[in-house]
Amino acid sequence: MTQNSYHRYTSKSVLRDYIQAGIGVLFFGLPVLLADLGLIMGTILGALTIFFIGHGARTLNHQLSFFELTNSGLIKHGPVKKRLAWEQLGEVKLRYFSTTKDRPSSGLGEGWMEITLNGDGISMKFNSELEGFAHIADTIEKKATSLGLRFDQSTEANFRALRGDIRPEDSDNPRDKTPYPDNYRGSGL
Repeated sequence: MTQNSYHRYTSKSVLRDYIQAGIGVLFFGLPVLLADLGLIMGTILGALTIFFIGHGARTLNHQLSFFELTNSGLIKHGPVKKRLAWEQLGEVKLRYFSTTKDRPSSGLGEGWMEITLNGDGISMKFNSELEGFAHIADTIEKKATSLGLRFDQSTEANFRALRGDIRPEDSDNPRDKTPYPDNYRGSGL
């Protein structure tokens, strides 16, 4: 890689998250403000309202942030700025979260992936709604491998699935028999 690349969360994902946060705040917040719910129901609905306000704040952070992938590391620009040099990288986790129980009859499947990077007291996390996620994940995997970092079994399986490199069914390792590899290609990939 010789040139820096810049990556933002997609407008579609940001808009969807704002809509979810707004609906949650209205659905749970209006009864707290307009009705006499009692202590227990008021506390429960108030906590859910706070959760959706937090979701909206996280979405605002995503909207205002972008990631810069450089030869020397990854930089997050925005309200919360972070910089992680490749030499600082100590741990990489790639997780897949499914939103459906059953395998879809066709299409790419539902779910998302999330990368967590840790090193020298710095933690950076982003999900597959980020534009260019597959490119960033590929770069991180190559850099981590060149640094001699070892991945846990789940992370290894998820990197293989992201690359489309699934092992045959006769493999002895049950983690290699990744069910429904097409599900790893969620909406952000």
